[in-house]
Amino acid sequence: MIRGASGIAGARPKVLLFIVVAVVAASAAAIFLVAPGAADHQGLAALSVPAIVGAGFLDGFNPCAFGVLILFATFALGLAAQQSLATPGQAGTTDAGAASRTVLRLGAFFVIGVLATYFLIGLGLLTAVASLTNFGGSHLPSRIAALIAIGLGLWMVRDVLLPDAGWKLEAPHSLHGRMRGWARTSSPVALLGGGVLIGLCTVPCSGAVYLGVVALLGAGGTVGAGLGGLVLYNLAYITPLVALLVLASRPGLIRVVNKWHLQHASGTKAVLATVVLALGFAILVTV
Repeated sequence: MIRGASGIAGARPKVLLFIVVAVVAASAAAIFLVAPGAADHQGLAALSVPAIVGAGFLDGFNPCAFGVLILFATFALGLAAQQSLATPGQAGTTDAGAASRTVLRLGAFFVIGVLATYFLIGLGLLTAVASLTNFGGSHLPSRIAALIAIGLGLWMVRDVLLPDAGWKLEAPHSLHGRMRGWARTSSPVALLGGGVLIGLCTVPCSGAVYLGVVALLGAGGTVGAGLGGLVLYNLAYITPLVALLVLASRPGLIRVVNKWHLQHASGTKAVLATVVLALGFAILVTV
């Protein structure tokens, strides 16, 4: 009896996932085919700013960059404490202010690496979508990008409902050891390189959000038209990481932040998936 109840409970997420995928996929296909390229520029302009800022801010909470930054802050705080204890005349004392400044100073290189990489990735995607839009004279590239974003959003839903399934949208496991190694360093160059690596590895984690925004920005057909939005998105994206770095630089808060991250990782991914699906459909309807 228990075994049967367990089987029913285990089947519920699969049934729910099937229903979500079927409804979303059918709806997206119908909108794509029935309303091809409405090109409502007024609606597009109204959608852009709130969608870009909101999506960028939520994208900044992605588990990949958050987890590595917490690991770095924990290591840096411990390293600063050890250095303080080893300083002659300060045995048995720890300069918490110095430890916090060390985390902020070194963590800034990590954040800059993430931001620069993420911006350049977005610039490349924007250039491709805008060029195709301008070359073909239609919004088809943006609409196709929106469909791809919706597909990735459904994949994120699957990761939430079936966490034990393979092929998740996350950083490759082969890079986990290298990321941990770069987080456990006090070298600014290594941390900058680590930020670049995390910027690249963040794409599988939440690249669907980025693709949806780029599809929106590329609908104008020129890189210049979407460049301001891309900058705005990346500034919103980096805000949570900067806030996390400031919080994590406080020895008393690092455990609280880490606990929050572990408890809300799945919920964060569910919110990101919802944003991706909403943004994808908004683009299909508006562009």
